[in-house]
Amino acid sequence: MKTRMTNLLRRLVVVCLCMFCFTGAKADGEIYYGIYQGTGTLSNFGTKKVETYDIALHLTDPDLVGLEVRGIRIPVNTSAANVHGYKVWLSKELTLVSGKMTPDVVSMDVTPDGKWTDIRLAEPYTIEEGGIYAGYSLTVDSLDKNSPNDPNETPIVTIATENPEGLLIHTSRTHRKWVGLADVGSPAIGVLIGGERVKSYAATFSVSNNLYTTTGKSIATTLTLINHGTEAIKNLDYEIELGGKVVAKHVTMSLSGGYYGRSTTLSATIPAMSEAGVYDTKFRITKINGVANEDPKAEVVAPVVFLTEMPVHKPLVEEYTGTWCQYCPSYLAGMEKMNDTNGDDFVGVAYHSMDEMQFATSIYYPANPSGLPACFIDRLEGFAPLNGQAAWEARRNVIAPANISVVGEWTDESKTKIKATSTTTFIRDFTDSPYLIGYILIANDVHDAKWAQSNAYSGGSTTGDPYFDKYIKAGNPIRDLHYDEVALAQSESYGAGVAESLPRDLKGNTPYTHSFTFDISECTLPIDKEKLEVIAVLLDTTTGGSVNCNKGHVTVETGMLPVVEKRTSQSPYYDLSGRPVSPAKHGLYIQNGKKIIK
Repeated sequence: MKTRMTNLLRRLVVVCLCMFCFTGAKADGEIYYGIYQGTGTLSNFGTKKVETYDIALHLTDPDLVGLEVRGIRIPVNTSAANVHGYKVWLSKELTLVSGKMTPDVVSMDVTPDGKWTDIRLAEPYTIEEGGIYAGYSLTVDSLDKNSPNDPNETPIVTIATENPEGLLIHTSRTHRKWVGLADVGSPAIGVLIGGERVKSYAATFSVSNNLYTTTGKSIATTLTLINHGTEAIKNLDYEIELGGKVVAKHVTMSLSGGYYGRSTTLSATIPAMSEAGVYDTKFRITKINGVANEDPKAEVVAPVVFLTEMPVHKPLVEEYTGTWCQYCPSYLAGMEKMNDTNGDDFVGVAYHSMDEMQFATSIYYPANPSGLPACFIDRLEGFAPLNGQAAWEARRNVIAPANISVVGEWTDESKTKIKATSTTTFIRDFTDSPYLIGYILIANDVHDAKWAQSNAYSGGSTTGDPYFDKYIKAGNPIRDLHYDEVALAQSESYGAGVAESLPRDLKGNTPYTHSFTFDISECTLPIDKEKLEVIAVLLDTTTGGSVNCNKGHVTVETGMLPVVEKRTSQSPYYDLSGRPVSPAKHGLYIQNGKKIIK
């Protein structure tokens, strides 16, 4: 009797809740928000187990603060018949109590009525700073073991698009803590939002903060147009204002409405300025479809930098290789080819693995490739150096935030310690910057007659590329091969930047110097100490990528020059290694302990 009364009360609660929530379309002044925006590829996902699922969408867009959540739209795999116990909920935190999701704002039972089920909240919830989680829950009661593609195994509907948090999911058996699954799509949840700020015609721009050019030149850039209005955008009037100049444009387009945040891109030209400096530039949308733009962020401001001279961006090319690797000669050929093609502008590193030239220290490599050979450019994308000139030039054309130089000097007479000193000059101010400096020590012309390079290309058909064909004409293995750019050491594990190597707040046109000392006293490789180089890498810690780098030869520190007891006006000159020379050519020399230019 008690059980019957309990079940009756539960049904009454559900009926009462449903009196305050209903399925229906959005009203005026309402718009949907979500990763799914009405288009895209939908898929089904699941753990293929009998268990309870909780799925969440995190609303973190600061533009949503102050707007109301009025409803939630959940996607339903209607083919999954053995799914019950649907709930929709809002929660400030993803809190588990005794293994169950416990929302802290609202939770309601739901009976789906189709592929998309819209649930209105009894009372709207105003979004606060910090955002809110909108989610739903369901339980798979049973699976059909006789069906190879039982839809009950995959009850969750996802949208195939990128999302930094992935699919936020918790289940009663498989994922007992909340996790973000990166490779299965994003939640297709929709959130119905409303409020006085939801207008028919409202849009804003998203503008890059990395806009640079030289004085007298305009900038071709791409603006991202974001629709915050309920209506589609068919045409747009906007202005770009900087340095007292205003450029007005009218463009036609087709950008749907109905979903908060739908976006598209458009090409724009920022006018030239004759004087160098940082210009706070206004990007202002004035009209949408001929109607005044009602977005609170109708105008956004971004810095545009005009320089007297552009920084030289040298891409960092890092090869992963080994003498045992039979296909690595193609990458050895590519590195040599790019070095000859680009000269001092090419900065390459060869990380050897499981051979005699592997790091003499236990510091970990910057990357962990799945196989060899492998190569990366600026630590951001894969790269094949043999035919990589176009890709290298594309990276080179990416504007660097700073110029960087580096010098290396022996600090002891036994030549076991090398001080690398970098100088970095940024093209503008950066507040709370993500930049740090990392260092790599490399050796050129490393060889030993006992070493043997495996070569799968031996005896193959020639290609007409002399750099590659020399390996086709060589034997297998190749003996006494001379290796360049061999990494001997780096400043930090995984190639990370040295902590506090740059201040967090940076001033433009101000040189920042920093030093790091390498100790190679335990290096047993047959290296020529006259052929060592140091590399300084300017790293963006938010991406882990290199935004600029440079290299310099290791020379003798000034205080280590040989002592000459008597010096006259005819005193000899010395090169940077401390050897007496006769300076017949222009260059950098040392006389009386001072560096001079002849």
